[in-house]
Amino acid sequence: MAQTIGFVVETGNDGQAVVVAEKNQGCGSCSAVSQCHGGQAARTQKMPALNRVGATVGDRVTLTVASGALLSRMAVLYLVPVFGMLAGAFAGAFLFGGVAGTDSDHSIALGLAGFVLGFVFSVAISRVWSAVWPVMPVITRIVNTRLVSSSTRSSAGCGCGTN
Repeated sequence: MAQTIGFVVETGNDGQAVVVAEKNQGCGSCSAVSQCHGGQAARTQKMPALNRVGATVGDRVTLTVASGALLSRMAVLYLVPVFGMLAGAFAGAFLFGGVAGTDSDHSIALGLAGFVLGFVFSVAISRVWSAVWPVMPVITRIVNTRLVSSSTRSSAGCGCGTN
């Protein structure tokens, strides 16, 4: 499971919250961290999340995304174009010269066409999946509760709560 830390900035009645997540923790090993989410190179990302633990505004929370959902979508985005390229290359080899043929121009052309068609198909599948089954992070734990403002603390500084 992919996890990162964030701060709740807004809560809703529908069991969701808006969280500002720190990208350096969950994304530190990814080489595309600076280009992630529409080219925003910021170190934080504002996103909706399922609030299953009852976090409130100001809470520092742990966000978790199911690895299976991410892996299946990445597999479609990477493997479908590669499969299209291989299918096109083999189709070109068999249709225009056989496996032992020396003319590979048709195989290359159909391989590239298969790659482009596979890429278009994988983007279409990804958009449908995102609309039907969106991958949304889940708040799994409250790390720190929100800070108490200084106006509510006692003036003696002992924290006795004598109001």
